[in-house]
Amino acid sequence: MKMSSDKRKTAVPQLRMTPGTHYVWVAGSCDYCHEERCSGGAYIMIMNGEVIETYAAHEYHTTEFRMILTVMIQAMEAIPNGSDIVFLTNASYILQNWDKKPTGKSANADLIGNCISVRERHASVSVKIVPFHKYRQLQDANNLAHEAMIELRRKKKHLDKSMGSAKECDIHKT
Repeated sequence: MKMSSDKRKTAVPQLRMTPGTHYVWVAGSCDYCHEERCSGGAYIMIMNGEVIETYAAHEYHTTEFRMILTVMIQAMEAIPNGSDIVFLTNASYILQNWDKKPTGKSANADLIGNCISVRERHASVSVKIVPFHKYRQLQDANNLAHEAMIELRRKKKHLDKSMGSAKECDIHKT
């Protein structure tokens, strides 16, 4: 039996980008299985087809959604006032909540309020949901966020060892 395979190269998907607009790929990662819940968030900022900045942050006792909101705020603060910004993510929570006026029951009301406040400095800011598997930039942003989370976990482990109470733990990528 002869097997054949299609050797055609599949094109890497390209997102149509408007010149002069800042495209910011945002992602988060969280270690939900541990009490201190290490989390990381990151972005990759692209303008006119070139990466102009990358950024990663990490915190204890938080969620990946809080970290994504945190790096979105950082990006909006880093971008010159009056700019056009498109955030790209696969986290629908961000699209559904980042610009809705928080209520008393809103999760992450502080960060959402900050997003709304800093957004007002810019000509336009939007969030677009994209498939994770389709765009390398989103995967790279997720890897940056995951590495930030791992770095925090290493610091915690080193601190625990220096205090004589090291604990082993698994890190789960989201």
